[in-house]
Amino acid sequence: MAIQSLAPMLAAAQAGGYAVAQFNTDTIEAGQAVLSVATELRAPIILAIGQGVDRAGRLEPLAAGLRAMAEAAEVPVCLHLDHSESLPQIGRALRAGFSGVMIDASAHPLATNIAETRSVLGICAGLGIGVEAELGRVAGVEDDLEVSEEEAGKVDLATVSAFLAAVRPDALAVAVGTAHGFYNRPPEIDFGLIRQVHGLGAPPLVLHGGTGLSDAVLREAVACGMAKLNFATELRKANVDAFVEAAASGSALLDALAKAGSAVAEVAQKKLAITGSVGRASAR
Repeated sequence: MAIQSLAPMLAAAQAGGYAVAQFNTDTIEAGQAVLSVATELRAPIILAIGQGVDRAGRLEPLAAGLRAMAEAAEVPVCLHLDHSESLPQIGRALRAGFSGVMIDASAHPLATNIAETRSVLGICAGLGIGVEAELGRVAGVEDDLEVSEEEAGKVDLATVSAFLAAVRPDALAVAVGTAHGFYNRPPEIDFGLIRQVHGLGAPPLVLHGGTGLSDAVLREAVACGMAKLNFATELRKANVDAFVEAAASGSALLDALAKAGSAVAEVAQKKLAITGSVGRASAR
């Protein structure tokens, strides 16, 4: 099955009242584990590569491996670039075969965010590549990109309206009270705000900071209009913890990698069950 663009994948989720899970993927083994679960559950998925992978010099080789697996998969897979702040990096991702990119200009004034989003949409329009943008700032740390609580802030409806009047991405991440990484205290998710943004006729909405949220909170977010749920930190922790435990017990390298993959698969299975996407993948 060919890799699917972010745009039709999320448009189908929005129309169907479910969400697609994005799993940030740092290794081939993690990608294999997620794909295995998605295939078993017949669920479309998004495999994302973040900024830490690129800083480690592994964006292109990891993308090549994930793309090869995705093209052989029996379910729709989007290969997505997460939280890019760089047009040259987005260009590299397009040459590497990504089918979705996120331009994160949320740290800039609205006019700059609009201009950068419009620029990326222009580049991707003729290539069939889906574009995600962000409004508001999600607190926490992901891939060494840190946003303090003072810098963070929920999106407001006036900003959303002004943004969408000027530019319309294929997906829109909105800050509604979540945070990247593990939560230091129970989050206060603004479900009313999600409903209001969804009610504006916004593109498919994206919830960043899915790690640590309860199943009930995630299901409510989907019910309110979220079409994409992002998971990164929880997946990485399961991967590392299982590998370290196996290695410490004397397991051979490949056995330790297999155990780490099983831990990743367990997390992915639980998250996919929450999204409503199980069984949504068409037969090959």
